[in-house]
Amino acid sequence: MGALYLASVEAPGKTAICAGIGRKLLSQGRKVGFIKPVQLTETSSADGYEDATFIKEAFGLSESTEMLSPVRLSRRDLWRNLTDDVEGFTQKIRQAYARISRGKDVVLMEGLSDLGVDKVATLACYTVAETLDAKVVVVLRYSSDLSPSRIAQVAKKLEQRLLGVVINFAPESRIEMVRQHMTTLFQEAGINVLGMLPEVRTLLGVSVRELAEILDGEILTCPEGTGEMVENVMLGAMTPDSGIDYFNRKGNKAAVVRGDRPDMQLAALETSTKCLIVADNSKPLPTVICQAEDKHVPIMVVKQNTFGVIAGIEEALARASFHNPQKLRTLENVLDDYFDFKTLYAGLGLEA
Repeated sequence: MGALYLASVEAPGKTAICAGIGRKLLSQGRKVGFIKPVQLTETSSADGYEDATFIKEAFGLSESTEMLSPVRLSRRDLWRNLTDDVEGFTQKIRQAYARISRGKDVVLMEGLSDLGVDKVATLACYTVAETLDAKVVVVLRYSSDLSPSRIAQVAKKLEQRLLGVVINFAPESRIEMVRQHMTTLFQEAGINVLGMLPEVRTLLGVSVRELAEILDGEILTCPEGTGEMVENVMLGAMTPDSGIDYFNRKGNKAAVVRGDRPDMQLAALETSTKCLIVADNSKPLPTVICQAEDKHVPIMVVKQNTFGVIAGIEEALARASFHNPQKLRTLENVLDDYFDFKTLYAGLGLEA
């Protein structure tokens, strides 16, 4: 059985890549388990089981979310467990893993962020990987000055346990040039690049439903379309261009229009619009509602003015999570194109 621990230097992308790899394995008929060995209570929101709940649904797992995220500690308590009570800590981890791994071909583990930066997250990675004899993949965020030095000490400590890195959010327009450069750079340092993933706008967007929750908006039409992903936002305003020409500049968007501008509302509906947001608590004219229904576009009425709406959307984008089936399907396609599953399988002792 293979065990894979995914950690990251920065927060974004870890859960997503874990989910994408697991779905690929499942599609090939393998039995896949998941565990989040340690959850820091300071960094969890709501009940702290959001990631475990999402993976449980994505993988079709029968275990409870509590079993999938068995150890929840503060940063201080985790450090004490890793240093003063390491035997007790590792025993808890082994017991939890034994329950999860029963009957599985592969178990994916989502580790902590700030690997190599935060001493608690780093020691947790070393300890869990050694305790469970797991291989490790590290997720990095692309930047023009990214270099192997970011994880040099981690790679040295992990040695053969480190299968490689995944570099996320690379510029899509230069993906091939960036991939060649980064692959050479990391290989010269003895580190495999398992994937160079492009920045895909769909993965950074929010659903219409999420926008409605943030803005406390009322959906007037096509509620079945609220699961659609919004990738861009445009503010309907006075422009020298026609409304249609203006709104055609961006696709898959939320168009935010004042309540007294039905002309701009209709223009937005003639273009690639996922949601029409009408500000100032104004109900659109019947002609606008009919057009939206014909185009299968949700209309959302909100109390705020256009500037308040934009502020709310910015908040929604900042809080956007990966926990969305459409995002998962998109990521699966991205991994098929840009991730080296063959090397991963070989490292886990699986047949390709």
